[in-house]
This record gives sequence, C-alpha cells and structure tokens, in this order.
Amino acid sequence: MRKTLATILCAIMLLALIPAAQAAPIEIDYWSVFTGADGATMQGMVDAFNASQSEVKVNHTPMTADDLYQKIPLAVQSGSGIPDVTIVHIERIPNFVAQDLIWPIDTLLENGIVKENYIPSAWDRTDIDGEHYGVPLDVHSYVTYYNKTLFDKYDLNSYVEDGYLTFDEVKEIGDKAKAAGFEDRILSLSWFRAQMLSYYAQLGDGHLTLDGETPAFNNAEMVKVYQTLKDLHDGGYTTIKGDDGTQLFYAGNLLIWPEGIWMKAGAVDAGLDFGMLPSISFTPENTKSWTSSHNFVQFADDNRTEEEDIAVAKFINYMGENSLVWARDGGQVPAHISINDVPEFQDLLQSFLADPERGDELAIYYYKYWGLFDTAFSRNGFEPIFGTMTIEDALAQAEQEIIDAIAAQ
Repeated sequence: MRKTLATILCAIMLLALIPAAQAAPIEIDYWSVFTGADGATMQGMVDAFNASQSEVKVNHTPMTADDLYQKIPLAVQSGSGIPDVTIVHIERIPNFVAQDLIWPIDTLLENGIVKENYIPSAWDRTDIDGEHYGVPLDVHSYVTYYNKTLFDKYDLNSYVEDGYLTFDEVKEIGDKAKAAGFEDRILSLSWFRAQMLSYYAQLGDGHLTLDGETPAFNNAEMVKVYQTLKDLHDGGYTTIKGDDGTQLFYAGNLLIWPEGIWMKAGAVDAGLDFGMLPSISFTPENTKSWTSSHNFVQFADDNRTEEEDIAVAKFINYMGENSLVWARDGGQVPAHISINDVPEFQDLLQSFLADPERGDELAIYYYKYWGLFDTAFSRNGFEPIFGTMTIEDALAQAEQEIIDAIAAQ
C-alpha cells in the first residue's frame, strides 16, 4: 500500500512539473487575389503574423481574381467553405452588398479596427446605406512615370519641378525634345480604362451613374477625354496602334509612361532612372489618379464564431501596422496611415499617394455594375483615338451593352 501511494505521489509531482498545454490557436481562413510576385510578398506577411504570436493562425489561399469572384457566391450559397476574411477589389463591394453576399464589419469595429487609422478616401467608399463593409489594405493608383535620363538630356526638368504634368506641358515637352533631336515616342497610350478614368475624374465629378443603376458616362466630359488624347495622337505626341508602351519605356525610347504603381519593379529591373508623378491633368488643381484598393471583407457566414471574428480583427490590425513590406516589395501604398511615420516609406516614389493632404487626388470609382462597365467600356479601347471608329459610336455601344446586360440579369 505504501509503495502504491508513493508511486501515486511521485506521479502527481511529475505532472506538476510539466507545463500546462497551451490552448490551440484560433485558425482563420484567408483568401486573396494575390497570385504573382505580390502573392509571395503577401504570404511572407502572413507567415510573419503567424510567427509573431500564438493565439491566431492564418491559412492563406491565393487565387486569381476571376476564380475568387466565381467561387465566393457558390460558397456563400452553399454555406460551406466560406473564408473568414477575404481580399477583394473595392469596386466589387457594392454588387456584393446588393446580392446580400457580404456582411458589415460591425464585429471587427468592436474589436480594434478603427476608421481613423485609414486613408479616408479608401475607407469612406465602403460606407453603403449606413453600414460599413471593408477595411482597406492599400490604395494603388495609375500614375505617370518619366525617364529622368531623357529629361536631363533634353532639358525638360522644369516641367516636372512642381510635381505635376499637364496635357499642355506634354505638347511642350514633345516639341522641345523633337527640336533637340529626339526621334522616339513622347507619351504612351497604356491601360485604356485606368488612363481614361484618371482624366475623366478631373472633369465634373467623374460619375459613371447618377441613380446607382443606369450608366451615365456618355457625356461631354468623357468626349473631352477622348478628344484630348485623339488630338495628342493626331499631333504625333503619343504611341501609335501596335506600339508596346511598356517595352518602349523599358528600352529608353519613351519619355512619359502612364502606368500603375505596381509596374515600378519592372522599370527598376530595366535599369532605368525614372520619376513618378500623379496622372497627367488638365490643370494641377484638379489632378486625379484612377485608384483602386484591396479591401479586407467578410462574406456572409452564419457559422463564423465571435472568436474567429476577434482573430480576424487582430490579423487585419497587424497587416496595417506592419505594411512597409507591402509598399517596398509589393509596390503598393498601404492604407493604414501609420505608414507615413515610417522613414523608409517616405523614400519610396509612390509615397505621395499616402499623403493625407492629397487624398482628394485619388479617384476611387463606385458603381454597382462595375464588372459590366469595365467589360463594355474597355471593349473598343483606344480605337476612337486611333481613328478606326468615332468617339460617339464607342460611347453609345458601351452604354447600350451595359443597359442590355443589366436588363438580362
């Protein structure tokens, strides 16, 4: 009996020396639209979060945007396999709301997500009918690159000293460079939709609809954008049909290259000395750059627990507060305003886009039928500028295509 009691006491003492087992972390499923180099950057950020603490583990599933936008409705409708948090493009959120696929982020707001921590122009766009639906990870804009080596060679730097470039100055730059012997391209016609919407936002309020449903971009302001670019094209100031503006810029055969900030890495790899400005403007005072934003959202899921929501809030806050790598390696502009206090970020060319004093220069579009608009508006591209169809026909065709598509739903 004594031997048995001693054995029991010994066992109890040994157990007391063993540390209590830690509770298993809350696991959350995170889907994103990052599949290229930005996907690797994002995975690195997720790994860093997982390593920073033991309470939450994030399982990241990257996929193409097309795949994600097809899978999400099916998952919500089936009630199975719904991610706890998802990255979507901000333009898609109004349609998700209209389809009751997405939930307001009330629980996240109760657990540490603070509106004042984010760029207002990105945050405010997901206020819909008195509810809030998104937390911006970043903003990414369509900007203007210029070849600093060529600007030095042809004495063009005075045109960009104020940090802006106008359409009139593009002509002056072209004329001066050509007079000095420059024989290559001045300005590229690049990504049609983003380039056009940057300039359109500077005229009036840049609306795509007036009632939230019916398209309303077939107007004098959009005609002016087309005509402005057509005049530049016809005057010999732009690339022509068949040109590849990206390759021309990389090869040093293009002075001014409108493109997205996400293309910066390619210009660096090409060994170029280049600068970055906002989109070309009619006047500097009305400069607007087409901008999108990757937003964290939560799709409707009755099975998601409060503990999982709290874990999601912790994850989102970490991503905002530790977003330098997203700017440095991902080429983006973090939407968490704490990034402005990071000296290394201020040295990046795109940092001006995070300046709270310049937030009104970001043109973030809002339209329930963004996907229909994008397809229809982009269909004819720069053809009216090349002269293969009229501006009036291009706009009328795009408008009617959207109207028909809406009616067919």
